[in-house]
Amino acid sequence: MNFPILDLGYPAASRRTVSIVDTDVHVYGLDEVAGSGLPIGIIILSHGRCNSAKNMHAMASGLLGELHRFEREAATAKKPRRKVRDYVVATIDGRNHGQRTKYRERNLSYDQNPLHLMDMASTIEGGVHDHKLLLDFLPAYLFPRDERVVDEFMAVGVSMGGHTVWRLLREEPRVRIAVPIISMSPEALGPNLVFRASQYGLDDPVYTAQVRRYLETPSTPGVYRGKKILSIHGGKDDLLPLDNSRPYLDKVIRENNANEVMIWVDPEAGHKISPAMVTKAAWWLWTWGFSKPVKNVTWAKL
Repeated sequence: MNFPILDLGYPAASRRTVSIVDTDVHVYGLDEVAGSGLPIGIIILSHGRCNSAKNMHAMASGLLGELHRFEREAATAKKPRRKVRDYVVATIDGRNHGQRTKYRERNLSYDQNPLHLMDMASTIEGGVHDHKLLLDFLPAYLFPRDERVVDEFMAVGVSMGGHTVWRLLREEPRVRIAVPIISMSPEALGPNLVFRASQYGLDDPVYTAQVRRYLETPSTPGVYRGKKILSIHGGKDDLLPLDNSRPYLDKVIRENNANEVMIWVDPEAGHKISPAMVTKAAWWLWTWGFSKPVKNVTWAKL
């Protein structure tokens, strides 16, 4: 993936690193919201397999830059909106990734790692636990004297990070707004991983009953109800094609109100994140998480 272009030409956002015990959390945009009295919404941005938090630096700046642009343009838009909270982005290394890498080969695919299916499931669930750690404790580490209020967490994830976001949406009621990118919902992921094993000639991959239950147990009906989900895909993605996810996504769409769950496709993108995807993700977060419509606007007569 071409990560540097994901800043969309915006300058690098401020960055501060805090450690929740042994977990380094990189937070972007704090300096830009200093002195504001608004509550803060934290966007947790998750990287893909074999990547790291460092790879998300440019995308964090791109998201924040686009959010700031939407804020500037909101007042004069045909349907004006008002900002209701400040925005920052937080990233961490996933399990066995970046500075947390211990066994690099365990991040590789079936041709070099016969336990790939179980390792993927474990890494995704580990990511869910890490996200919950941030939900529970990151505000305290950022504002140890309760200087600011964090009242919303949102999630954006790329590829494996997107799988984690889907699982988080399914399990964590505190996360209401999310953008999984080039990824799959929990129900679609298990069968896809088994199919990919067959492509490598592994007709009987290591897939225990316990892991099968984790990956393939259907969601509780209505578990995504009320959530605001934008599922972003590449039109030329052969690794995680949208068609494999669509039956499950259509079910989630039917369970929600109009426009609360949407699918968006970048027709020219493969299994990679594009600048257009960053813009669309920022728009979704701005619309559902950081702004509200201005009602009863009265224009003065000239």
